Amino acid sequence: MSLEEYASFLARNQKHSQTTDGVDQEQDLHEHILNRCRAKGWLAFHGSMAHRTHRVRGEPDFIIWADNGRTIAVECKRKGGKTTPEQNAVIAFAENLGHKVHVISKIEEWDKLENTK
Repeated sequence: MSLEEYASFLARNQKHSQTTDGVDQEQDLHEHILNRCRAKGWLAFHGSMAHRTHRVRGEPDFIIWADNGRTIAVECKRKGGKTTPEQNAVIAFAENLGHKVHVISKIEEWDKLENTK
């Protein structure tokens, strides 16, 4: 089984968050994260919310280069939102390589993540 086939298998069999609380508008969470990254001098790679990404299907909303050599990958979801099969495949692929994609729906989740060393 190839790594892509494995990621696809995991995506079909893993359930990532379907939130019951959190922000009503995903854009609010995006704006909060962008503002915090700017305030800290971090570089946030972030696509337009107006349409799906034009780079990699299922790609996280944010790839952030933070201080101390940290890279943070974040997928934002509004209250009641859930990850797509393509997002699940990317998350599984990343996890297989030892990376973590944080799926968050609350500003408090970002604040905790932001302050983790």
